Amino acid sequence: MQGEFQETIKIKGLLKNYPRGLNITEISNALHMHRNTCAKYLDMLRLKGDVDRKQSGTAKNYFLVQRMPLSALIRFTKDPAIILNSRKEISMVTAAALSLFKCPLDVMYGEKIHDLPYQLFKENIIEDCSHKAIHGTASVLERETYILGKRYCLRLHFIPVIFDSGKDGCAVLISDDTENTENKENLNICRKQYEAITSDQTEFIVHTDVENTILFINDAYCRYLGRSFERLCGLRFIPLFQSDERERVQDLLSSLNSENPSGTIDVKSIRKDGGMGFEHWTFRAIFKENNDIAGYHAVGRNITDLKKSEDQLRQYYDNLERLIQERTKELQEVNKRLLGVISEKEELEEELLFTQFAFDNASDSIILFDESGAVYKSNRTACELLGYSKDEIKSVSVFDINPSVSADGWRIMWAEAIPGRKERTISIHAKKDGKVFDVDVSRTFVRFMGRMYFCSIAREI
Repeated sequence: MQGEFQETIKIKGLLKNYPRGLNITEISNALHMHRNTCAKYLDMLRLKGDVDRKQSGTAKNYFLVQRMPLSALIRFTKDPAIILNSRKEISMVTAAALSLFKCPLDVMYGEKIHDLPYQLFKENIIEDCSHKAIHGTASVLERETYILGKRYCLRLHFIPVIFDSGKDGCAVLISDDTENTENKENLNICRKQYEAITSDQTEFIVHTDVENTILFINDAYCRYLGRSFERLCGLRFIPLFQSDERERVQDLLSSLNSENPSGTIDVKSIRKDGGMGFEHWTFRAIFKENNDIAGYHAVGRNITDLKKSEDQLRQYYDNLERLIQERTKELQEVNKRLLGVISEKEELEEELLFTQFAFDNASDSIILFDESGAVYKSNRTACELLGYSKDEIKSVSVFDINPSVSADGWRIMWAEAIPGRKERTISIHAKKDGKVFDVDVSRTFVRFMGRMYFCSIAREI
């Protein structure tokens, strides 16, 4: 047994040096082996799938080939399989293949592969790959097809096999990559959507792994740092911060866990122009299914202008507070003076009310006339004495009240008017109903607010 094993090793070692193959005579001569013994070992190697044979005229050339025994392939593969013999006829179909194509065995068994009622097998390349596999050359094809209206993405493996009888064949293993392909397509769509979103963002977006190595960085942050995507990807993220801020950022990342997955921090930065800047960052931990951290998602923005505005606003607020205090103090002083004025005004109003009360309730008739002779003001006694109401007496004139006064005499009286000079005389007054009665009249001219008035104080005789 050990001798047979050694002889087969020698034959395989010899054939490695002759890819095109050797016939039995050449092999036996090279190994100094009997021809019949050499043929026996070659048949053994063919059954194992280590050696293949090709007819070349009357001679048969043997060469090394990776041909798998069919029984072993069927036992260990779970993929749907269609087995072709050397005539490219289907000699075996696994249950998984029948389930995939949703057909009974009699639809496939004994048929040529290109005669199957499926568009997948109508391409010429399928028959070519089958032919090559039967002759010892494996290949792989990826095809998209429809089976009963459903879309499938399939990977076809054409594997050279050898039957237990020693005959050559081809196994077509079919891997269903539909779900994987759809996931890749969906992932690609999501990636493009994410790139479309991040490319238009003005905020900074950075993805890092658990070691804080940059995996992704958006255009906004690249422009802010003045570096390209290629230069930044692969660098560690924390060293991009100022040295006195790195420990704070690291402490924040260390504090993130499944119960507290995110945190924010404001850090100082040096701008490209050398000035002091400020950035606001939000870090969110990305977790695996076992709650271990897989990486970090960081979103930041430049808040330098905001900080400056806050400082200015704080300064304006302090100035406003100081101004308000000054103005409040001034208003308090003004209010104090105003209260004094109001108090004085109230006293004057009280005096005025008292004067008005005394004027209205005087026992004598008091009437003030203007230069035209119209009644400017009259007291209650005058209205009662003459029979007019408060409103009616305003529409009468001195000539209606004192019929003895003529227009010429009135003008002469005003021409000789001297404020403060009083005179007393006996005259007449006419009531509203036309009744005339004698009165004792005290007459004088008074000046008020730059205007002259004639004051008549009369008492019925």
